[in-house]
Amino acid sequence: MVAETRDRDRRANETRARIAEVALDLFVRQGYAETTIDQIAAAAHVGRRTVFRHFASKEAMLFDHLVVRREVALRLLRERPESEPALVSLHAVLRELCVEGYDRRLLAQIRAVLATQPRFAAEQLSVGIREFTKGIVSTLENRRGDEHSTLEIRALTLMAMGWFVAAAHVYLVEGRPSLVECFDEVVATCIHSSVRDLSPSLQEPLTPYGAEGIPWRRTASAISP
Repeated sequence: MVAETRDRDRRANETRARIAEVALDLFVRQGYAETTIDQIAAAAHVGRRTVFRHFASKEAMLFDHLVVRREVALRLLRERPESEPALVSLHAVLRELCVEGYDRRLLAQIRAVLATQPRFAAEQLSVGIREFTKGIVSTLENRRGDEHSTLEIRALTLMAMGWFVAAAHVYLVEGRPSLVECFDEVVATCIHSSVRDLSPSLQEPLTPYGAEGIPWRRTASAISP
C-alpha cells in the first residue's frame, strides 16, 4: 500500500514537472500572453483537466520551480530539532536550499519571460517571497517549547531571508557559478559588518518593548548625558 502511494505520488510529481517545463518553453518561444492552456496540455500530452488538477493558473506554472524549492525548505525547517535556536535553523535550511540550488535552464527561462513583463514579475516575485516568509514564521511559531517571541521570530526570519535574497540576486545577476558560495559570502559579510560597524553604538544593553511601548529602546544609562 505504501509502495503504491509513493509510486502514485512520484507519477503525479513527474506530470506536474512536465507540465511546468512545457509551459515555460512555450512562454519563451511564443509569448506568455499568447500561450493557452490547451496548447500547454497538448504539448505535455495530458488533458486540460489534468493541467488544472496541478495548476490553478499560468502564473502557477511559471513559478512552479521556485515554489517547489520553497516547499522543500519548509519541510526541512519542520524537521530541524525543536530545541535548536531559530537563527541556527534558518541558516541551516536556507544554506541547504542554496546547496541544492536551482535548475539554471529553468531559471533562465523564467527570467526571459519576466523580462517581457517587469511589473508582473515584481508583483509575483514579491508575493512569492511574502508567502515563503509567512510559511517560515508560522513553522517557527508552532514549535513546541520555543521561547522566541513573535517579534524575534519575524525579525530573525526577515534578516535570514535578506541573506538568501541577496545571495540569489548576486548569483543570477552576476552569473556566479555557486549559489551556496554567494550565500556564505553574504552571511559572512553581514555578520562581520554588523559586529564591526554596530558594536561601538551598542555598548549599552538594549531592552525590547519597555513599559512605554517603545521597541528596542536603550536603557536609561545609555541615553543619559
